[in-house]
Amino acid sequence: MADIEAADRIVYRGMTQAELDDQYNQHSLVPNSGVYKQKKIAESARVREKLGGLRDVAYGPSRHELLDVFTSGKAGAPTLIFIHGGAWKAGHKDEVSFVAEHFVAAGANCVAVNFALVPEVRLAEQVRQAAAAIAWVWRNAASFGGDPEKLYVTGHSSGGHVTGMMMVTRWQEEFSVPDRVLKGAAPFSGMFDLEPVQLSWRNSYLKMDRDEALTLSPIRRIPDHGMKLVIGYGEGELAEFQRQSREFAAAWCARGYPCNELALPGLNHFEVQQLYGRSDSVITKAILAMMELA
Repeated sequence: MADIEAADRIVYRGMTQAELDDQYNQHSLVPNSGVYKQKKIAESARVREKLGGLRDVAYGPSRHELLDVFTSGKAGAPTLIFIHGGAWKAGHKDEVSFVAEHFVAAGANCVAVNFALVPEVRLAEQVRQAAAAIAWVWRNAASFGGDPEKLYVTGHSSGGHVTGMMMVTRWQEEFSVPDRVLKGAAPFSGMFDLEPVQLSWRNSYLKMDRDEALTLSPIRRIPDHGMKLVIGYGEGELAEFQRQSREFAAAWCARGYPCNELALPGLNHFEVQQLYGRSDSVITKAILAMMELA
């Protein structure tokens, strides 16, 4: 009886534990996600062969703190920094090189960032490493033809969450770079309030307490100045992932900051990421417009 009562207990926004767990488990909706991963790995290998670029550049002291730079060859080009997803515990920069192809063709540099994964490090350290990579890009942009005053960041899934954290970082205080180091951000299919994540099955590996979850929630740390925001989600995604993006967009807009919200008809979580690989996709066009390249 006690187990039945526990299973029926409401834990968050009218959801039982099982319902909440399903809402933060992509496999509950897309059981064949491995197909999408294999496709992006193959496309990334092709793009690396095509573009060349600077590989495995160290931005920090650990073996994980590496990045790749794909250059446009244009002086003073804007730079788009991509933060990969993988539920914070998987993924690698080499799996997302495909993102660079069409942005480089349009005249932007593209940087793919690697970082340590949970549980080898805590989530706060993963976020710190991503921010350290952006600080490195600001300091070194001119060395690969970039304009340090034209930096943008994007990411998908857990990379969307980390992108959100980049939007609320205290840059001058924590990294000795200008507070407005980023001119725009484009998180897709991200999580911006980690309270429900901390209450879900994902906390079995994240191991956050409530204070950590709130500290690492971008929606709870909206700054007093705002950059351009492009934010989106698939209308075929889990309801919680759609809600998270809608509410972050609303919070950003409520401050009067520029925001372009994209609801992508019919797409599931993994199909959203594939749009980075198409020159004619709404994601590619919206990010290029944000960077004033379209």
